[in-house]
Amino acid sequence: MKILLRLKHWQLFLLTWGIPIIIDIFTFSNPGLLIKFFPVMMIVFTIGIFGWVWSISTELHPKLPTGVELNVGRFKILFLIPIVYILGITIWMGYNFYGGSSGQGDNMGGVVGLIILLHLFSMVCIFLGLRFAAKTMKSVELGRMAKFGDYAGEFFLIWFSPIGVWVLQPRLNKLIGD
Repeated sequence: MKILLRLKHWQLFLLTWGIPIIIDIFTFSNPGLLIKFFPVMMIVFTIGIFGWVWSISTELHPKLPTGVELNVGRFKILFLIPIVYILGITIWMGYNFYGGSSGQGDNMGGVVGLIILLHLFSMVCIFLGLRFAAKTMKSVELGRMAKFGDYAGEFFLIWFSPIGVWVLQPRLNKLIGD
């Protein structure tokens, strides 16, 4: 995944946001086509964005200054949960969109409840992953353990990645090049 940190900002933007936007533009006027391409769009987006955050966290972790301990193992476990969830729900939706299931049944309320709980838990895991990536990046830049006030900007830029890619990727290119 180190390749994602070596990309230029515009290349990463095209990979993470450009391809899904292009698919959306070309399928917008045909809802049936949009539904068929939605799983592909979500998988490309998930691999791009989550791969970028994963790369920041795992590739910069060895560059942490001495005395700075961040638990990359816990990050990997917590960050894999939303990745598996998103890919699983995308496959499930794709299966249902392609006519594999009518979506009707007695246990639909239970399925919706489970999806809501998994979604909320995944959101918590995503925020913890974004925080870990931002803290890792800023700790490497500062040469000491970063506090939230130090890396709050990076956290929000990673969260709002359509903007953050343009600001953070050049800095990541320099950090990886060191």
